[in-house]
Amino acid sequence: MSVFDTNLLDSQALPVAPVAPGAFDYDRFEQAAAEADARYAAFWAQPAGLAVWQRVRAGEVFRDACRDRQRSLRLQLGALQRSLDYATDAPMYLEPWYGIGTTAAAFGGQYAWHEGQAPAMRPLYRSLGEAPLDVARPATEPPILAETLATIEYFLEATSGRLPLSWCDVQAPLNVATELVDISAFFLGLLDQPERARALLAAITQVLIDFTRRQSALIGPRLARPGHGFASSRRGTGIGLSTDNLIMISPRLFERFCLADNQAIGAAFGGVAIHSCGNYARWLPALLKIDNLAMVDAAFSPRTDPKPNLPEQFRDALAGTGVALQARMVGEPEEVLALTRRLWAPGLKLIVVTYVPDPGAQRRLYAELRALYQ
Repeated sequence: MSVFDTNLLDSQALPVAPVAPGAFDYDRFEQAAAEADARYAAFWAQPAGLAVWQRVRAGEVFRDACRDRQRSLRLQLGALQRSLDYATDAPMYLEPWYGIGTTAAAFGGQYAWHEGQAPAMRPLYRSLGEAPLDVARPATEPPILAETLATIEYFLEATSGRLPLSWCDVQAPLNVATELVDISAFFLGLLDQPERARALLAAITQVLIDFTRRQSALIGPRLARPGHGFASSRRGTGIGLSTDNLIMISPRLFERFCLADNQAIGAAFGGVAIHSCGNYARWLPALLKIDNLAMVDAAFSPRTDPKPNLPEQFRDALAGTGVALQARMVGEPEEVLALTRRLWAPGLKLIVVTYVPDPGAQRRLYAELRALYQ
């Protein structure tokens, strides 16, 4: 049985060779992406179905390579080039990833850079009581926000706007709040200072919406949605929200403090797609109360997450709801197929995310997975 390898820098990454913008095969990618976009749109048009996204993740981009936009682009172009060797129902896309602290930086949060690692965010406040009810924003454009917008412009210019591009990783308001206030103190504040916590989350929500709209204006028709970490397409909708801290609060507290903010974000961008790490089946009833919930993302194999989810719990909760399940599965084809057989049920909208290195093995797996539905 496979297990999570704690020695890996990125369990979901595949090695890629950097590709210069002038050497990228735009014609081949555009044709493949258009075909995948059509399959993606067809999947979403149906009440149930099964799609496959072979993800080629350049791990260095999601560590400190993000700090150099030229290097980031070359690595991402290498990932897009390699993705053409596989069968997939959603194309790969570029992303102006610059760490998970972009939204927090709008409130003055400061990045800490460590060699070989993704940037970290130092909380501004030791307690929720220290944070103003409406956290003040810097008078000038925070460097990280400016860098993100400049990266979008560079990616578009360097590729002549020919490739799909998503937003940065804005993170869910719950995550952003714990980047501004000490995480333990913020969770205590949900109980003893609920109105102050709501005010902070509301301020974060508005900034998140505003900055995402600024990115949208730059990206234009190339926008791939829902974005970061999700199977996405220029024919997609919604916005992906990384909610990594979901399992650190109870489902009841999520409903009390996060439901309204998630719905407001979904109303602005055509729905929300929720990601969380770990085993979070117990939180699904709370998530399903988000009236514009489009997708949830979870890990199902031990090589993807040290605490993978049980397929049957997600299958039974989501079948017939119209909410898509994106199931990430790092593992050999046999393991992925076995887990998918446990997941699949009539009435489910299922996207299986594979990370199979060998193109021939991946294409055979793709055909076997699609046959489960057809």
